[in-house]
Amino acid sequence: MKKFIKIMGIAALMTGMTTGAMAQEQTQEIEKPGFFKQAFRDMKESARMQREIDKANFKAQKMETKAFYQEQKAKRNPETRKMVQEQEYRQKMDEARSRQEAAQKRIDEAKSNK
Repeated sequence: MKKFIKIMGIAALMTGMTTGAMAQEQTQEIEKPGFFKQAFRDMKESARMQREIDKANFKAQKMETKAFYQEQKAKRNPETRKMVQEQEYRQKMDEARSRQEAAQKRIDEAKSNK
């Protein structure tokens, strides 16, 4: 590197290049390693953040699985199962009634438009 700078200095003197222009060329060469250091630093930070995301997703999946297991375990209890079935029955009945009411309104509207 030192030989290269010496050669560049001699070439600059021969071509009439100013020392400021020569210094500018040297700084451009020096900036490149900094670019790669910054790029690798960014990649390292990105990998660290992705690892944290992966760990959080794994923990969430693990907790969801455990919650599902506990729900299924609770459904094995006859009293709980009966309560859940009654809730589902009420919900389905409410949906059916609302559909019946909507259909009746459509029928009434159709009859009144004749």
